[in-house]
Amino acid sequence: MELKEVSLREILNFGELEKLFKSYSLTSGCDVVLYGLDGSEQLAVRRAESVCTALRGAPVCREKIVQSGKKAEELKTSYIYETPCGLIMCIAAVSLDGQAVGYITTGPVVLWEKDEYFYDEMRVKYAEMGAEFDGSLLAGVRQVDCEGMTGISEMLRVLVEYMAGQEKKFLEQRLEISRMNLERLRVQREIEIKQSQPCYNKYPVELEKELIAYVQFGDKNSAKKIINRFLNEIFSFASGDLEIIKAKLYEFTAFLSRSAVEAGAQLSALTDIVKKSARFLLDNIDFQDLCSTTIEVMENFIDVVYESRSKRISNVHLAKAIRYINEHYADELDLETLAKNVFVSSYYISHLFRNEMGTTFSDYLTKVRLDNAKKCLMEGLSVEKTAELVGYNDGNYFIKIFKKYVGVTPAKYRKSMVQ
Repeated sequence: MELKEVSLREILNFGELEKLFKSYSLTSGCDVVLYGLDGSEQLAVRRAESVCTALRGAPVCREKIVQSGKKAEELKTSYIYETPCGLIMCIAAVSLDGQAVGYITTGPVVLWEKDEYFYDEMRVKYAEMGAEFDGSLLAGVRQVDCEGMTGISEMLRVLVEYMAGQEKKFLEQRLEISRMNLERLRVQREIEIKQSQPCYNKYPVELEKELIAYVQFGDKNSAKKIINRFLNEIFSFASGDLEIIKAKLYEFTAFLSRSAVEAGAQLSALTDIVKKSARFLLDNIDFQDLCSTTIEVMENFIDVVYESRSKRISNVHLAKAIRYINEHYADELDLETLAKNVFVSSYYISHLFRNEMGTTFSDYLTKVRLDNAKKCLMEGLSVEKTAELVGYNDGNYFIKIFKKYVGVTPAKYRKSMVQ
Protein backbone atom coordinates (compact mmCIF):
# COMPACT_ATOMS: atom_id res chain seq x y z
CA MET A 1 0.00 0.00 0.00
CA GLU A 2 1.26 3.46 -0.87
CA LEU A 3 0.86 6.40 1.49
CA LYS A 4 -1.03 8.37 -1.14
CA GLU A 5 -3.81 5.79 -0.89
CA VAL A 6 -4.37 6.58 2.80
CA SER A 7 -5.99 9.76 4.20
CA LEU A 8 -3.74 12.16 6.11
CA ARG A 9 -5.85 11.69 9.24
CA GLU A 10 -4.93 8.01 9.21
CA ILE A 11 -1.19 8.59 9.07
CA LEU A 12 -0.68 11.87 10.97
CA ASN A 13 -1.53 12.74 14.56
CA PHE A 14 -3.73 15.80 14.00
CA GLY A 15 -4.07 16.57 17.73
CA GLU A 16 -0.32 17.00 18.14
CA LEU A 17 0.02 18.75 14.79
CA GLU A 18 -2.50 21.42 15.77
CA LYS A 19 -0.47 22.22 18.90
CA LEU A 20 2.67 22.43 16.77
CA PHE A 21 0.95 24.68 14.21
CA LYS A 22 -0.30 27.07 16.93
CA SER A 23 3.21 27.42 18.34
CA TYR A 24 4.60 28.05 14.87
CA SER A 25 1.91 30.66 14.07
CA LEU A 26 2.56 32.53 17.32
CA THR A 27 6.30 32.56 16.64
CA SER A 28 6.16 33.54 12.96
CA GLY A 29 3.02 35.68 12.93
CA CYS A 30 1.85 33.75 9.86
CA ASP A 31 -0.92 31.33 9.03
CA VAL A 32 0.09 27.70 8.66
CA VAL A 33 -2.03 25.15 6.77
CA LEU A 34 -1.71 21.47 5.89
CA TYR A 35 -3.09 20.43 2.49
CA GLY A 36 -3.59 17.09 0.80
CA LEU A 37 -1.76 16.30 -2.44
CA ASP A 38 -4.87 17.45 -4.32
CA GLY A 39 -4.81 20.86 -2.62
CA SER A 40 -7.66 20.12 -0.22
CA GLU A 41 -7.35 21.81 3.16
CA GLN A 42 -6.76 19.33 6.02
CA LEU A 43 -5.68 21.38 9.05
CA ALA A 44 -5.32 25.14 9.43
CA VAL A 45 -4.21 27.63 12.07
CA ARG A 46 -4.93 31.18 10.90
CA ARG A 47 -5.02 34.61 12.44
CA ALA A 48 -8.44 35.94 13.45
CA GLU A 49 -8.77 38.09 10.32
CA SER A 50 -6.85 36.30 7.63
CA VAL A 51 -7.09 37.01 3.92
CA CYS A 52 -7.03 33.28 3.26
CA THR A 53 -10.11 32.70 5.42
CA ALA A 54 -12.16 34.62 2.89
CA LEU A 55 -10.51 33.20 -0.23
CA ARG A 56 -9.82 29.59 0.77
CA GLY A 57 -11.27 26.92 -1.44
CA ALA A 58 -11.06 29.01 -4.60
CA PRO A 59 -10.18 26.67 -7.51
CA VAL A 60 -7.36 28.90 -8.71
CA CYS A 61 -5.81 28.92 -5.21
CA ARG A 62 -6.07 25.15 -4.97
CA GLU A 63 -4.38 24.73 -8.36
CA LYS A 64 -1.57 27.09 -7.30
CA ILE A 65 -1.02 25.13 -4.07
CA VAL A 66 -0.67 21.84 -5.93
CA GLN A 67 1.58 23.36 -8.60
CA SER A 68 3.85 25.03 -6.02
CA GLY A 69 3.81 21.98 -3.78
CA LYS A 70 5.08 19.79 -6.59
CA LYS A 71 7.84 22.33 -7.22
CA ALA A 72 8.85 22.20 -3.55
CA GLU A 73 8.79 18.41 -3.71
CA GLU A 74 11.01 18.49 -6.78
CA LEU A 75 13.47 20.93 -5.17
CA LYS A 76 13.35 19.06 -1.84
CA THR A 77 13.14 22.34 0.09
CA SER A 78 10.64 25.08 0.87
CA TYR A 79 9.45 27.11 -2.13
CA ILE A 80 8.34 30.77 -2.19
CA TYR A 81 5.55 31.65 -4.60
CA GLU A 82 3.03 34.37 -5.43
CA THR A 83 -0.63 33.59 -4.78
CA PRO A 84 -3.40 34.33 -7.32
CA CYS A 85 -4.39 37.38 -5.22
CA GLY A 86 -0.84 38.75 -5.38
CA LEU A 87 0.43 37.91 -1.89
CA ILE A 88 3.52 35.83 -1.07
CA MET A 89 3.45 32.37 0.48
CA CYS A 90 5.96 29.67 1.29
CA ILE A 91 5.22 25.98 0.78
CA ALA A 92 6.98 22.71 1.61
CA ALA A 93 6.18 19.10 0.80
CA VAL A 94 5.60 16.74 3.71
CA SER A 95 7.38 13.47 2.95
CA LEU A 96 7.22 10.30 5.03
CA ASP A 97 9.12 7.13 4.14
CA GLY A 98 10.26 8.83 0.93
CA GLN A 99 6.73 9.59 -0.28
CA ALA A 100 5.03 13.00 -0.40
CA VAL A 101 1.79 12.89 1.60
CA GLY A 102 0.81 16.55 1.58
CA TYR A 103 1.91 20.18 1.58
CA ILE A 104 2.28 22.84 4.28
CA THR A 105 1.98 26.54 3.50
CA THR A 106 2.82 29.55 5.61
CA GLY A 107 2.10 33.24 5.05
CA PRO A 108 0.73 35.35 3.51
CA VAL A 109 3.15 38.27 3.51
CA VAL A 110 4.05 41.14 1.20
CA LEU A 111 7.57 42.03 0.11
CA TRP A 112 6.85 45.66 -0.67
CA GLU A 113 5.24 48.73 0.90
CA LYS A 114 1.43 48.65 1.16
CA ASP A 115 0.80 51.96 -0.58
CA GLU A 116 -2.06 53.02 -2.86
CA TYR A 117 -0.49 51.21 -5.81
CA PHE A 118 -0.45 48.03 -3.76
CA TYR A 119 -4.17 48.29 -3.02
CA ASP A 120 -4.97 49.13 -6.65
CA GLU A 121 -3.10 46.01 -7.78
CA MET A 122 -4.92 43.92 -5.17
CA ARG A 123 -8.30 45.15 -6.46
CA VAL A 124 -7.35 43.98 -9.97
CA LYS A 125 -6.20 40.57 -8.66
CA TYR A 126 -9.39 40.10 -6.67
CA ALA A 127 -11.50 41.04 -9.67
CA GLU A 128 -9.66 38.48 -11.82
CA MET A 129 -10.48 35.85 -9.19
CA GLY A 130 -14.12 36.91 -9.07
CA ALA A 131 -13.78 37.72 -5.35
CA GLU A 132 -14.99 40.72 -3.36
CA PHE A 133 -12.14 43.04 -2.34
CA ASP A 134 -11.78 43.79 1.39
CA GLY A 135 -8.89 46.15 2.06
CA SER A 136 -9.25 45.83 5.86
CA LEU A 137 -8.04 42.22 5.72
CA LEU A 138 -4.89 43.26 3.89
CA ALA A 139 -3.98 45.68 6.67
CA GLY A 140 -3.02 42.78 8.93
CA VAL A 141 -0.75 41.10 6.38
CA ARG A 142 2.91 41.20 7.45
CA GLN A 143 5.38 43.15 5.36
CA VAL A 144 8.81 41.51 5.27
CA ASP A 145 11.98 41.92 3.28
CA CYS A 146 13.75 39.17 1.35
CA GLU A 147 15.87 38.22 4.36
CA GLY A 148 12.73 37.94 6.50
CA MET A 149 11.05 35.74 3.92
CA THR A 150 14.13 33.52 3.82
CA GLY A 151 13.83 33.18 7.60
CA ILE A 152 10.16 32.20 7.34
CA SER A 153 11.06 29.68 4.68
CA GLU A 154 13.74 28.18 6.94
CA MET A 155 11.30 27.99 9.87
CA LEU A 156 8.86 26.10 7.67
CA ARG A 157 11.58 23.66 6.60
CA VAL A 158 12.49 22.98 10.24
CA LEU A 159 8.81 22.53 11.13
CA VAL A 160 8.28 19.98 8.37
CA GLU A 161 11.43 18.01 9.23
CA TYR A 162 10.55 17.95 12.92
CA MET A 163 6.99 16.89 12.16
CA ALA A 164 8.13 14.05 9.91
CA GLY A 165 10.47 12.78 12.61
CA GLN A 166 7.81 12.91 15.32
CA GLU A 167 5.21 11.24 13.14
CA LYS A 168 7.29 8.28 12.00
CA LYS A 169 6.31 5.84 14.74
CA PHE A 170 2.67 6.94 14.64
CA LEU A 171 2.71 6.56 10.86
CA GLU A 172 4.12 3.05 10.93
CA GLN A 173 1.44 1.84 13.32
CA ARG A 174 -1.41 3.52 11.41
CA LEU A 175 -0.18 2.08 8.12
CA GLU A 176 -0.02 -1.41 9.60
CA ILE A 177 -3.59 -1.04 10.84
CA SER A 178 -4.70 0.21 7.41
CA ARG A 179 -2.99 -2.74 5.75
CA MET A 180 -4.68 -5.11 8.16
CA ASN A 181 -8.08 -3.54 7.49
CA LEU A 182 -7.58 -3.88 3.74
CA GLU A 183 -6.43 -7.45 4.21
CA ARG A 184 -9.48 -8.17 6.31
CA LEU A 185 -11.79 -6.84 3.60
CA ARG A 186 -9.97 -8.88 0.97
CA VAL A 187 -10.31 -12.05 3.00
CA GLN A 188 -14.01 -11.42 3.60
CA ARG A 189 -14.45 -11.12 -0.16
CA GLU A 190 -12.59 -14.38 -0.67
CA ILE A 191 -14.86 -16.07 1.83
CA GLU A 192 -17.87 -14.78 -0.10
CA ILE A 193 -16.44 -16.27 -3.29
CA LYS A 194 -16.49 -19.77 -1.90
CA GLN A 195 -17.11 -20.37 1.79
CA SER A 196 -16.83 -24.13 1.41
CA GLN A 197 -13.27 -23.83 0.13
CA PRO A 198 -11.12 -26.44 1.97
CA CYS A 199 -8.25 -24.06 2.72
CA TYR A 200 -10.55 -21.93 4.87
CA ASN A 201 -10.77 -24.79 7.33
CA LYS A 202 -7.05 -25.27 7.65
CA TYR A 203 -5.15 -23.46 10.39
CA PRO A 204 -1.89 -22.00 8.98
CA VAL A 205 0.64 -24.03 10.96
CA GLU A 206 3.23 -23.67 8.20
CA LEU A 207 3.18 -19.88 8.56
CA GLU A 208 4.00 -20.20 12.26
CA LYS A 209 7.09 -22.21 11.42
CA GLU A 210 8.02 -19.91 8.55
CA LEU A 211 7.85 -16.91 10.86
CA ILE A 212 9.97 -18.62 13.51
CA ALA A 213 12.58 -19.54 10.92
CA TYR A 214 12.88 -15.92 9.75
CA VAL A 215 13.08 -14.51 13.27
CA GLN A 216 15.68 -17.02 14.42
CA PHE A 217 17.70 -16.24 11.32
CA GLY A 218 17.54 -12.54 12.20
CA ASP A 219 15.57 -11.42 9.12
CA LYS A 220 13.23 -8.94 10.82
CA ASN A 221 11.76 -7.41 7.64
CA SER A 222 10.74 -10.77 6.20
CA ALA A 223 9.32 -11.75 9.58
CA LYS A 224 7.03 -8.70 9.57
CA LYS A 225 5.78 -9.59 6.10
CA ILE A 226 4.95 -13.08 7.33
CA ILE A 227 2.94 -11.56 10.19
CA ASN A 228 0.62 -9.87 7.69
CA ARG A 229 0.28 -13.09 5.72
CA PHE A 230 -0.38 -14.97 8.94
CA LEU A 231 -3.18 -12.58 9.93
CA ASN A 232 -4.71 -13.04 6.51
CA GLU A 233 -4.80 -16.80 7.08
CA ILE A 234 -6.17 -16.34 10.61
CA PHE A 235 -9.06 -14.24 9.26
CA SER A 236 -9.74 -16.87 6.62
CA PHE A 237 -9.67 -19.66 9.17
CA ALA A 238 -12.03 -17.75 11.50
CA SER A 239 -14.40 -16.66 8.70
CA GLY A 240 -14.39 -13.15 10.16
CA ASP A 241 -15.44 -14.24 13.69
CA LEU A 242 -13.64 -11.80 16.02
CA GLU A 243 -13.79 -14.17 19.01
CA ILE A 244 -12.08 -16.97 17.08
CA ILE A 245 -9.47 -14.50 15.79
CA LYS A 246 -8.76 -13.36 19.37
CA ALA A 247 -8.38 -16.92 20.61
CA LYS A 248 -6.08 -17.90 17.75
CA LEU A 249 -3.90 -14.83 18.22
CA TYR A 250 -3.54 -15.59 21.92
CA GLU A 251 -2.72 -19.20 21.08
CA PHE A 252 -0.17 -18.02 18.54
CA THR A 253 1.49 -15.78 21.13
CA ALA A 254 1.95 -18.78 23.42
CA PHE A 255 3.52 -20.67 20.53
CA LEU A 256 5.88 -17.76 19.84
CA SER A 257 6.88 -17.56 23.48
CA ARG A 258 7.84 -21.24 23.54
CA SER A 259 9.78 -20.81 20.32
CA ALA A 260 11.54 -17.76 21.73
CA VAL A 261 12.76 -19.76 24.72
CA GLU A 262 13.97 -22.49 22.37
CA ALA A 263 15.83 -19.80 20.41
CA GLY A 264 17.69 -18.75 23.55
CA ALA A 265 15.51 -15.91 24.91
CA GLN A 266 15.24 -15.47 28.68
CA LEU A 267 11.82 -16.00 30.27
CA SER A 268 12.13 -12.63 32.01
CA ALA A 269 12.36 -10.92 28.61
CA LEU A 270 9.02 -12.42 27.60
CA THR A 271 7.02 -11.23 30.63
CA ASP A 272 5.83 -7.98 29.04
CA ILE A 273 4.88 -9.76 25.82
CA VAL A 274 2.71 -12.25 27.71
CA LYS A 275 1.02 -9.41 29.61
CA LYS A 276 0.30 -7.50 26.41
CA SER A 277 -1.07 -10.60 24.68
CA ALA A 278 -3.68 -10.91 27.44
CA ARG A 279 -5.42 -7.93 25.80
CA PHE A 280 -6.51 -10.32 23.04
CA LEU A 281 -9.03 -11.84 25.45
CA LEU A 282 -10.68 -8.57 26.55
CA ASP A 283 -14.41 -8.40 25.82
CA ASN A 284 -14.36 -4.75 24.75
CA ILE A 285 -11.45 -4.96 22.31
CA ASP A 286 -12.44 -3.99 18.76
CA PHE A 287 -10.75 -4.86 15.47
CA GLN A 288 -8.54 -1.76 15.39
CA ASP A 289 -7.34 -2.33 18.97
CA LEU A 290 -6.73 -5.95 18.08
CA CYS A 291 -4.54 -4.89 15.17
CA SER A 292 -2.58 -2.43 17.33
CA THR A 293 -1.98 -5.03 20.01
CA THR A 294 -0.96 -7.62 17.42
CA ILE A 295 1.61 -5.25 15.90
CA GLU A 296 3.02 -4.40 19.32
CA VAL A 297 3.22 -8.03 20.50
CA MET A 298 4.73 -9.33 17.27
CA GLU A 299 7.37 -6.59 17.10
CA ASN A 300 8.30 -7.16 20.76
CA PHE A 301 8.63 -10.86 20.09
CA ILE A 302 10.81 -10.29 17.03
CA ASP A 303 13.07 -7.93 19.00
CA VAL A 304 13.49 -10.39 21.89
CA VAL A 305 14.39 -13.32 19.64
CA TYR A 306 16.57 -11.13 17.41
CA GLU A 307 18.59 -9.93 20.40
CA SER A 308 19.13 -13.47 21.71
CA ARG A 309 19.71 -15.14 18.35
CA SER A 310 23.44 -15.50 18.95
CA LYS A 311 22.73 -17.96 21.75
CA ARG A 312 21.03 -20.45 19.53
CA ILE A 313 20.26 -20.15 15.81
CA SER A 314 18.30 -22.98 14.25
CA ASN A 315 16.67 -23.43 10.85
CA VAL A 316 19.24 -21.19 9.16
CA HIS A 317 19.15 -23.19 5.95
CA LEU A 318 15.35 -23.29 5.99
CA ALA A 319 15.18 -19.52 6.45
CA LYS A 320 17.57 -19.03 3.53
CA ALA A 321 15.46 -21.38 1.39
CA ILE A 322 12.24 -19.57 2.27
CA ARG A 323 13.77 -16.21 1.48
CA TYR A 324 15.18 -17.46 -1.83
CA ILE A 325 11.80 -18.84 -2.89
CA ASN A 326 10.04 -15.57 -2.03
CA GLU A 327 12.59 -13.64 -4.08
CA HIS A 328 12.76 -16.02 -7.08
CA TYR A 329 9.28 -17.60 -7.29
CA ALA A 330 8.81 -16.13 -10.78
CA ASP A 331 11.86 -18.01 -12.10
CA GLU A 332 12.02 -21.61 -13.30
CA LEU A 333 12.68 -22.90 -9.81
CA ASP A 334 13.12 -26.54 -8.80
CA LEU A 335 14.46 -28.30 -5.73
CA GLU A 336 17.93 -28.78 -7.21
CA THR A 337 18.28 -25.10 -8.08
CA LEU A 338 17.12 -24.10 -4.60
CA ALA A 339 19.54 -26.48 -2.89
CA LYS A 340 22.42 -25.19 -5.00
CA ASN A 341 21.74 -21.59 -3.99
CA VAL A 342 21.31 -22.45 -0.32
CA PHE A 343 24.49 -24.59 -0.41
CA VAL A 344 22.99 -27.80 0.97
CA SER A 345 21.74 -31.02 -0.61
CA SER A 346 18.31 -31.24 -2.18
CA TYR A 347 17.55 -34.16 0.14
CA TYR A 348 18.26 -32.01 3.20
CA ILE A 349 16.12 -29.11 1.96
CA SER A 350 13.27 -31.52 1.21
CA HIS A 351 13.64 -32.95 4.71
CA LEU A 352 13.50 -29.46 6.27
CA PHE A 353 10.30 -28.54 4.47
CA ARG A 354 8.58 -31.78 5.45
CA ASN A 355 9.72 -31.89 9.06
CA GLU A 356 9.94 -28.21 9.96
CA MET A 357 7.17 -26.73 7.79
CA GLY A 358 4.84 -29.70 7.46
CA THR A 359 4.70 -29.27 3.68
CA THR A 360 6.74 -30.00 0.56
CA PHE A 361 8.97 -27.68 -1.41
CA SER A 362 6.59 -27.94 -4.37
CA ASP A 363 3.49 -27.08 -2.33
CA TYR A 364 5.23 -24.16 -0.64
CA LEU A 365 6.41 -22.76 -3.99
CA THR A 366 2.87 -23.07 -5.34
CA LYS A 367 1.48 -21.24 -2.32
CA VAL A 368 3.94 -18.37 -2.72
CA ARG A 369 3.16 -18.09 -6.42
CA LEU A 370 -0.59 -18.10 -5.88
CA ASP A 371 -0.39 -15.54 -3.06
CA ASN A 372 1.42 -13.21 -5.46
CA ALA A 373 -0.98 -14.09 -8.28
CA LYS A 374 -3.89 -12.94 -6.10
CA LYS A 375 -2.19 -9.58 -5.59
CA CYS A 376 -1.68 -9.17 -9.34
CA LEU A 377 -5.30 -10.05 -10.09
CA MET A 378 -6.53 -7.63 -7.43
CA GLU A 379 -4.56 -4.88 -9.15
CA GLY A 380 -6.46 -5.63 -12.36
CA LEU A 381 -3.76 -7.46 -14.31
CA SER A 382 -4.90 -9.96 -16.93
CA VAL A 383 -4.82 -13.69 -16.24
CA GLU A 384 -2.13 -14.15 -18.93
CA LYS A 385 0.10 -11.41 -17.52
CA THR A 386 -0.37 -12.68 -13.98
CA ALA A 387 0.62 -16.21 -14.95
CA GLU A 388 3.78 -14.87 -16.56
CA LEU A 389 4.70 -12.70 -13.57
CA VAL A 390 4.41 -15.49 -11.01
CA GLY A 391 6.36 -18.13 -12.91
CA TYR A 392 3.84 -20.06 -15.01
CA ASN A 393 4.73 -20.25 -18.70
CA ASP A 394 1.64 -22.32 -19.46
CA GLY A 395 -1.49 -20.21 -18.93
CA ASN A 396 -3.83 -23.19 -18.93
CA TYR A 397 -1.78 -24.95 -16.25
CA PHE A 398 -1.86 -21.76 -14.15
CA ILE A 399 -5.66 -21.64 -14.41
CA LYS A 400 -5.90 -25.30 -13.40
CA ILE A 401 -3.61 -24.88 -10.38
CA PHE A 402 -5.28 -21.65 -9.29
CA LYS A 403 -8.74 -23.20 -9.35
CA LYS A 404 -7.52 -26.28 -7.48
CA TYR A 405 -6.06 -24.28 -4.58
CA VAL A 406 -8.27 -21.18 -4.53
CA GLY A 407 -11.57 -22.73 -5.56
CA VAL A 408 -12.38 -20.47 -8.51
CA THR A 409 -10.68 -19.57 -11.79
CA PRO A 410 -8.31 -16.58 -11.90
CA ALA A 411 -10.78 -14.69 -14.10
CA LYS A 412 -13.62 -15.10 -11.57
CA TYR A 413 -11.32 -14.17 -8.71
CA ARG A 414 -10.17 -11.03 -10.54
CA LYS A 415 -13.73 -10.02 -11.40
CA SER A 416 -14.83 -10.42 -7.79
CA MET A 417 -11.93 -8.42 -6.37
CA VAL A 418 -11.93 -5.44 -8.73
CA GLN A 419 -15.65 -4.86 -9.07
